[in-house]
Amino acid sequence: MIYSTDKMNWQLALEKFLEEWKEKDFVEAALLTGSYAIGMETKYSDVDVYIVLSNDVDWRERGNRIINGVLIEYFANPPRQIRHYFEKDFKQNKRSAARIITIGKVLFDKTGIIEELKKEALEYMKKPFKKPDDVWVETVKYFLWDGLDGLKDAKEREDPSFGYLYYLTLNKALEVYSKFLCVEVPPASKVYRLFIDENFRRAYLFEEFPDEKFVSLFLEAIEDEELESLEELILYVFDKMGGLNIDGWKLKTKTEV
Repeated sequence: MIYSTDKMNWQLALEKFLEEWKEKDFVEAALLTGSYAIGMETKYSDVDVYIVLSNDVDWRERGNRIINGVLIEYFANPPRQIRHYFEKDFKQNKRSAARIITIGKVLFDKTGIIEELKKEALEYMKKPFKKPDDVWVETVKYFLWDGLDGLKDAKEREDPSFGYLYYLTLNKALEVYSKFLCVEVPPASKVYRLFIDENFRRAYLFEEFPDEKFVSLFLEAIEDEELESLEELILYVFDKMGGLNIDGWKLKTKTEV
């Protein structure tokens, strides 16, 4: 279903949506975020609203409302939960929550909390990711090799799930190499445009991926959907991560208990 994206219509719908939240004493602020906040909306975009609750609230909420044909997706969280998301995302080499706050446009702010959160969010946007240790590197290289091996088997057997496995493995290669390079893992829904559209990338505050060769191979693997293209990409990743010789590969670590 395509919802209305008429400028006046979505703004009126947003104002109507905010009325019921703004009057509540446990609501401190609200942001317009997502594609409408940065002027990158399409006819399929919903209107993303981030509502900041009081810190003594012990619940969170997300939902959707259709008002005058406009789909509004909202998230409501107290500041401590938002800060938890900052840290949780960062540990996974992501900045989703920090980006939401950073690009957000203030709709109303009763207490000044938005200024505080934006300052903290910007710190997370600039904070460098932790370099993975050698055990992680060796483990993920093996999992990538195993995924590629399974994909070859699926193609040989003409398994109908080949396409599904192909893109799972491609996405894993992106995740692994991003973490190895200590950069943010691009979201699957945006990665193609992030790699080909500089304006889109800048609007969403993503840094340019630091390895042009990887980007070229990744785009080729998407466009071709050929096992050979994906294998070339993974072999390139192996080379950049110190190589992999499956004959004799082993990993010895301490027990966890």
